[in-house]
Amino acid sequence: MTISVFIMTEYLTKKQFENLFLPLQNDTEISLLKRLNKIPKLLADTSVRLADLEFIKHIRISDTDITASSETKGTRIKLPITSTHHPTATGISLIYHFNYHVLDFDEINSPTKGNGQKMVDCVLKGFPKDWQAGIFMDWSGGFWEKMKQKYKDINWIDY
Repeated sequence: MTISVFIMTEYLTKKQFENLFLPLQNDTEISLLKRLNKIPKLLADTSVRLADLEFIKHIRISDTDITASSETKGTRIKLPITSTHHPTATGISLIYHFNYHVLDFDEINSPTKGNGQKMVDCVLKGFPKDWQAGIFMDWSGGFWEKMKQKYKDINWIDY
């Protein structure tokens, strides 16, 4: 016997996303992978909230990932810097597993105290109740324990 799972995900067309983001566009660059014709609404909403943070200047969206940062690396393709312990870049990397309703906080970095929490607040605002959040590798020295206490209503995965 085969059991198939159908998971409903809301999507925006590329044009709908551009219309959503256009009024908010200030000095923040947002890039979508060219092959994306539709964007999961969850990613679009999170990206718009991240773009509203004064220190986020670059956001890159794929069909399952968001990377957002104050700085980029690369010349031809500019990638937001999210590396842990980077001396100047403030950034976050998220991976959404739509089939499993799991969000992985892949990387986060903030040399400025408080900006890490601001990014997490943006991501978890309006977080779907049927989703789980996880941190695969915690090198934060207590940051994620504080976030788990603050967001007790989120179902956290322990890897």
